[in-house]
Amino acid sequence: MFKRLKRRTAPVARNRQPSTTSRPEPIYNMYCRPHFLHQNPAEMSQNGDQRDRPILLPPRNKKLPWNTGYAEVINAGKSILNEDQATCRPMFLRKAMDIEEEWVLLCPDEDTPAQGLAATYWGLFDGHNGPLAAILASEQLHHCIREQLEEILDVISGPCNVPPPLRLAGDKGTQTEISYGVEKNVCIENLVKGALETAFKNCDEQIEHYQASHNQTGGCTVLVVLRLQGKLYVANAGDSRAIMVHKTDVLPLSNEFTAVTERQRIQYLAFLKPELLGDVFSRHEVPRRVKRSDIGEKVLYRDYFMSGWGYKTAQEDDLKYPVVHGDGRQTRIMGTIAVTRGFGDHGLKVYDTDLHVKPFLSCIPEVTIFDLGQHEFGQNDVLVMATDGLWDVMSNKEVADISQRFLEDEKHNPRRYTMLAQCLVNKAKGTLQDNEWKLEDGNYASFDDISVFVIPLLNVADMV
Repeated sequence: MFKRLKRRTAPVARNRQPSTTSRPEPIYNMYCRPHFLHQNPAEMSQNGDQRDRPILLPPRNKKLPWNTGYAEVINAGKSILNEDQATCRPMFLRKAMDIEEEWVLLCPDEDTPAQGLAATYWGLFDGHNGPLAAILASEQLHHCIREQLEEILDVISGPCNVPPPLRLAGDKGTQTEISYGVEKNVCIENLVKGALETAFKNCDEQIEHYQASHNQTGGCTVLVVLRLQGKLYVANAGDSRAIMVHKTDVLPLSNEFTAVTERQRIQYLAFLKPELLGDVFSRHEVPRRVKRSDIGEKVLYRDYFMSGWGYKTAQEDDLKYPVVHGDGRQTRIMGTIAVTRGFGDHGLKVYDTDLHVKPFLSCIPEVTIFDLGQHEFGQNDVLVMATDGLWDVMSNKEVADISQRFLEDEKHNPRRYTMLAQCLVNKAKGTLQDNEWKLEDGNYASFDDISVFVIPLLNVADMV
């Protein structure tokens, strides 16, 4: 049933057991672009021109799964390299796998019995402080996800209306044990969600181990879409975004995690473990830094339990720098980093201190589940997932409107989804005017790396 197109060259032990160290450790000492772009080093160098910012597309003769569209462009000098990474892979889950496959093609084959589950995986990784963490995540996260899903394959491949057993011991359990799952509202979707959360944690630990052993730094945000058993699982840890464009509706499938959106979680951790702040930071948020002349006066503030504002008498401790401080997109944790979820950053410290930032960062994603079987899709219905380089300058509605108009005009173009991704990237990067990248309306365009997937929902829904 499956033809192997490409296998890893490193030997893999048979009867592998799920483990964070079960695979040979690769050496990531070279910069690369997503595997499906098929670029050699010379092409990467040529297409990394931050003056021209050429838009990169998959080759015409290399289709992505589900006819997915993709486009990317490098930043305008924000960093030396494009720190985004992306991956799009078919995934086949089976109980015992003798060979690690990097790429498989689903197709009929009478010699191989159908034993397992087919899935598809898309991932976007927005790196910071270097591209290494994003490269590591793009090469390893899908393995971590598959390992976790294969551990529960017998359960998730069974009847969807039967509660999962209390124990994975081969027996169905007693009626009392089954009732525990019903009372706790445990279902197949919960198991897949838990598998994704665990996989994210395991991948972050792998990145920590690799960076520590190779004296490397950096981190990345993570946005993943997994198609499995007629559902889309959108797992987000960071500030990339996924939306669904369905007829005239726009449905957000993820929420951004930033120092602004997670202020209360960060402040609460600071309340529980004040030692993480040292003698440098205060957990309270204030509109402006408290001055010595404010001591004894009532000043505006917010604490971890407050969504609104209040007044408190300023004390000596309030002269310290707020753990969350800044305005809008300039808001930072400990004056250091804006994103609050993702992989890596284990060695990141506040400048000129020994205070680690990582305890306030989380690798655990928020998982949104969408049931494809509950909707009917047309050829113009798509899922758009992109790094923040796109969303910095375009709203959900703008992306949806552009998508609907473009797909209607290009209804007979076989590469219409890739062309749409290219269109979105082109509009967000703008044009170079007097050494500034500008949008059509004259406002500043995105100077960040931009990566965009356009996933047609009609194909996905038809094949589940």
